[in-house]
Amino acid sequence: MSPAVFLKRYTDPARGVAAQSHLRWLHQLDSGVRLPHLYPSTATHLLLEQLDGHPPEPADLPDLAAALGLLHGSAYARELHAAHLDRPFDTTGGITIPDFCTSRRHVLSQLRLTCAHLPAATYKDANVRNFILTTSGPALVDFDDLTLAPFGYDLAKLVVSTAMTYGLLSGPQIEQTRAAYTHSVETAGGPADSCTPAQLADYAEVHHRLTARYLHRNGYQHSWPTVRPWTTPVPHPR
Repeated sequence: MSPAVFLKRYTDPARGVAAQSHLRWLHQLDSGVRLPHLYPSTATHLLLEQLDGHPPEPADLPDLAAALGLLHGSAYARELHAAHLDRPFDTTGGITIPDFCTSRRHVLSQLRLTCAHLPAATYKDANVRNFILTTSGPALVDFDDLTLAPFGYDLAKLVVSTAMTYGLLSGPQIEQTRAAYTHSVETAGGPADSCTPAQLADYAEVHHRLTARYLHRNGYQHSWPTVRPWTTPVPHPR
């Protein structure tokens, strides 16, 4: 029996080639996180293993965060310990990961956030829709985007996208999610205390500004200000 496959089409060949490169690099990290197998593909047709499973719900956030932490900790231990958030990084696998600051400079400036000095992880768009719960645990899907990012930034995307999709999350639930992430980061070889509660809140505000225009599209039913689980601004230390 032939394996079940998922076909994703790209009108922009550069986007298709980039997605393949991103997935190959993530596989090379050997993080233990479930990723779909990449079959021979073209620049406009990405052929992936079809993963069996179901979409996650808010109760699954700690498990999703733990998987994300393993990926980020592994990336840091293998390569990104040498990366800087304000400049592109050339991997040993031959791809260049764009820096964090350039494409987000306007929002970072608005929020008066400085991140260039922080350890580097990645952003691959950890939207809650980009996870599948399989029998062997959470799997990551959708590899169109990949940039450097501080630890916790993609975790904040998971939190914001889940709240905008399902509604208000409790403070203890978010803290449990953050703790699962930071524990996995450290277990995989990343830095200790990789994301504080205040950093998570800061990064959530960045994502709010970048995703607000998608409200009532892509499953986003709730505006972040109506489901934000903490008051702003969040007090220091960060």
